[in-house]
Amino acid sequence: MLTPNEIVAVLRRHHWWLLGRPGGKRADLTLQDLSGSPLAKIRLSGAKLSGASLSQADLRGADLSECNLFSTNFIKANLQRANLARADIRGAKFHGANLAHANLDGADLRDGILMTAHDGKGATRISSDWGEVRLDHAELQGATLSGVNFGSATMVKANLTGSDLSNAKLVDAKMMQARLLGADLSGANLTRANLSGCDLSGAKLKGATLTHTDLSGADLTDVDLCEVDIADANLEGASILLTQSHLPPSIQANLRQHAEWIDSNGRAGKRATLDDADLSSIDFTGVNLSGASLRGARLTCARLVGATLVMADLCGADLGRADLSRAALDGANLAGASLIGALLAGAKLVAAELKGPDGKPTGRFWPANLTGARLMEADLSEADLTMAKLTDACLSGCVLDRARLTDCNLADVDLAGASICDTIMPTGSGSNSASCAA
Repeated sequence: MLTPNEIVAVLRRHHWWLLGRPGGKRADLTLQDLSGSPLAKIRLSGAKLSGASLSQADLRGADLSECNLFSTNFIKANLQRANLARADIRGAKFHGANLAHANLDGADLRDGILMTAHDGKGATRISSDWGEVRLDHAELQGATLSGVNFGSATMVKANLTGSDLSNAKLVDAKMMQARLLGADLSGANLTRANLSGCDLSGAKLKGATLTHTDLSGADLTDVDLCEVDIADANLEGASILLTQSHLPPSIQANLRQHAEWIDSNGRAGKRATLDDADLSSIDFTGVNLSGASLRGARLTCARLVGATLVMADLCGADLGRADLSRAALDGANLAGASLIGALLAGAKLVAAELKGPDGKPTGRFWPANLTGARLMEADLSEADLTMAKLTDACLSGCVLDRARLTDCNLADVDLAGASICDTIMPTGSGSNSASCAA
């Protein structure tokens, strides 16, 4: 074990080594006891500290980048704003340490494997311990964290973009507003973890445990949840898209029968009746639900881009923040429906032409019914609402730029604050309450 004076000499020579000065030498403090040492802002980049004890040491602002920290003891150490980028931290102990605003980009935090002498074979696993560690605002981009125990850790607003957290233990972890874009959380245990407001777009969650996990307000765009049990997770306000495989079997069967009914022109299958069904956040891109009964159904945040809903009954349905861009809603019944914040850009809400029993046009039309519908802040740019019934509809604050309102009666329509740039208005209608956004 080195004496304090010898340790000071090692640190001095390492400093010279970093500067390229004569007499410099890379520091080797393997297995040394530096517990409680005042090492704030020290430059130890590339040093060997494997197995050393730095418990309760003051390492605020220290440069430990590219260090060998294999099995090093950092329990309750203060590493605020320290630089551990690309360091080998396998098997290290950080329980209760403070790494707020630290940089761990590209670091390897996995369990360590210590080769043991036994006829040249054998290995001992050294478990990493990051329990109750504080990593608020820490940089962990591309870090290797597979299998690491982060139980009860605090990682508020940490940047974990592209990190490998597969099979990590994140039970009770606090990760509010953390950045986890493209992170691999496959098989991770997130029981009771708080990921509210996190950006998880493109992340992998296959096989992850989400029991009582808080994902409220999280961005789960492009996340495949097919093999994830989200039944007990809090997804309130989350940006999420689920495949139809997440729907109850009875609803899936209903949809299959409806598709058969559509394909056979009513000769086989059965028209879908999904009144009051919860279809929120489901991806229905391009689906054909023409003629379906969806009265009172919940379709909040659902994706219905390019969907066909001709003559569908959506009376009283909740389509808040749903994406109906380019959807065909000819003759659809949306009376009393909520479309607050919905995307209807390029959608067709025109009158459907009625056909006789022989399938030939009758010359009669059935208008889309938006009576009493709430479309506040909805995007109806370039939508076609020709002949639509809009009595008592609320379109305040919505975007109607380049939309077509031919033959609509706007006498009882609330257009306060709506944008109507290049909108084709009904003949003789006024637009005193609407505006053209710059």
